[in-house]
Amino acid sequence: MESKLVWQYGSNNPDNSDNLETIRRWWGKLAGKDILWQQRLLPDGGNSDDLDWQPQRFDDRFAMTDPELKGITIYWRKPEETDTHNITARQLELDESRQQLYVYPKSQPKVVLRVAVPTVVYETLEVTPEVLNCVTGDGKALLVLRDESQRLEVKVKLEGTLLDKLKSQLS
Repeated sequence: MESKLVWQYGSNNPDNSDNLETIRRWWGKLAGKDILWQQRLLPDGGNSDDLDWQPQRFDDRFAMTDPELKGITIYWRKPEETDTHNITARQLELDESRQQLYVYPKSQPKVVLRVAVPTVVYETLEVTPEVLNCVTGDGKALLVLRDESQRLEVKVKLEGTLLDKLKSQLS
């Protein structure tokens, strides 16, 4: 499990104020970025790692405007709104490697918010080709895979160093 940078209200942890400053800088860098805003109810005795963060109906995606962390309160706006929103936190957890901030509001102890910079999700297809065809020439290759059971045809164009890499991996 990746480690999260944690700031907690009233904590005596000597890194608490440094962690809050790191979170403040990260939050400020969200200006103009597309983010995914999610809210979940915490299970009794649970934490944010136990929750289903798959997209749900009321999740929101928008470009963050005017993100600011003053004291222990986060501020932001949506581009189409004039009003500034804010939440005072009792705890903040930053997962920098995944670009996600978990906000535990002081006013709602059973709620956690996740603000995430969306990442690219690749769809994986598993193909069992019945047909394999490769046409090469002039330092280029066209690889065609056909899976009749899925009624799927995949064409892969290879040239230059990518073609050389494939040849070396096949030898």
